[in-house]
Amino acid sequence: MATSIQAKAGRAFTIKVSDGAATPTFLTIGGLKSTNLQLNGGSVDITNVASAGWKEYLPGGASKELLISGDGIFDSLTVGARKIWDAAMAMDASGYIECQIISGHGDSFVGTFVVDNYSRKGDDSNAETFSVSLKSSGPPTYIPAP
Repeated sequence: MATSIQAKAGRAFTIKVSDGAATPTFLTIGGLKSTNLQLNGGSVDITNVASAGWKEYLPGGASKELLISGDGIFDSLTVGARKIWDAAMAMDASGYIECQIISGHGDSFVGTFVVDNYSRKGDDSNAETFSVSLKSSGPPTYIPAP
């Protein structure tokens, strides 16, 4: 029996951050163990008495956002991880960071993001870990797989 899609390893799903140059180079955030992409449409409820008890939504009335997140081993020597840390600490002038997220299938999103949440954790018998959540600011560009 044939499958309809080709499966890809999760390790091919990566988050990259811009080096900040005029023509940016995107640097992989090292140490990630898991990566997530979530595209939200935020529906607008317009249900009223004429809806006959069924929910109705305003077509095209929602605010869209792209959320990307990752969890992994913190490595302060990795430039990508350092860029995320600096943005989380708002050490760069804008508080924004240019990111690219690439799926194992080759399609990607590129855009401006703000660090929504950043945490680091250190257990006495394990490596220091971090988690980051990024929210798009403005529309990201979708790049289909070649």
